[in-house]
Amino acid sequence: MKKAPDFASALRDELLEYVKFMVDNGRAFRVETTILKEFDRFLQTQNTPEIGIDEVEQFVYGKEDLTGGQYEKRHRIIRGFLNYRAIKGTGKSVPPPPKTKRGGRRIPYLYTQSDLARMISLAGELAPANSLRPHTYQTVIGLIVCTGLRVSEALNLDVSDVDLTANVLYIRATKFRKSRYVPLHPTAASVLKKYAETKTRYFPGCENTAFFLNTRGKRVAYGTYYGPFLRLVREAGISTESRNSTTHDLRHTFAVNRMLAWYEEGLDFRDMLPVLSTYMGHAHFEDTVYYLNASAALMAKGAKSFRFGGGHNA
Repeated sequence: MKKAPDFASALRDELLEYVKFMVDNGRAFRVETTILKEFDRFLQTQNTPEIGIDEVEQFVYGKEDLTGGQYEKRHRIIRGFLNYRAIKGTGKSVPPPPKTKRGGRRIPYLYTQSDLARMISLAGELAPANSLRPHTYQTVIGLIVCTGLRVSEALNLDVSDVDLTANVLYIRATKFRKSRYVPLHPTAASVLKKYAETKTRYFPGCENTAFFLNTRGKRVAYGTYYGPFLRLVREAGISTESRNSTTHDLRHTFAVNRMLAWYEEGLDFRDMLPVLSTYMGHAHFEDTVYYLNASAALMAKGAKSFRFGGGHNA
């Protein structure tokens, strides 16, 4: 396993001091040090000297699909460091996150169609005006909503992975080291084609292989994507019922909506789960079932297909 680099951010000295303080007081602090080093690398990408709730949440929830306990642990470790700074008088702490369901992964928030419409509309107003950035955010959000891609999969797309003639995406060896093809609906392909044309207007002759670019003509990094996404959620007035929304909730929303659509078409859940699992790049279809458990509407409809006692209707 590659060793994490030494601390190198603007808070390097305080991070080293904090780690030493904890170790000197009898703590093993190995896992905590690893996460603090990860936090240090995150700080190196930030332009603000202040660390507030937005920055903490951007870091904590910047990793996809962790358990609720893992997110809480990341939050607790960063709060410990910020509490140390607050006691010294060199910074401020942040409150703990809202409680999530114990014993499993966090409860996802399922976006409504009006939620998504407001977010995409607000994404079109992102600064700087007259730049590629609003187009990038609108297109990335829309692509995830209609394909269920992981955010990292969307941002890692190269131009060569996007076939707008055959209307298909090639997702290269991501989670579980699996590659797959993702067919696109013609309307989704049309939006990607429009984005590609817009990108060419802003960066004619750009040699970067990334499909989605930032305002400097470079690939959009996940660490810089999450903060604006979280602000869009808040500005859209979306209430996540005391649950911290993550970009991964768009993927949950896709899974639930797809199964609901298949149900309305009269297709059997048991036949379609493996199909959805393959499309979303899951190693086991049980992982896909987890994505569906948060939908009361889906569970109510699905209950009609089963008898009590484990059997199912003919």
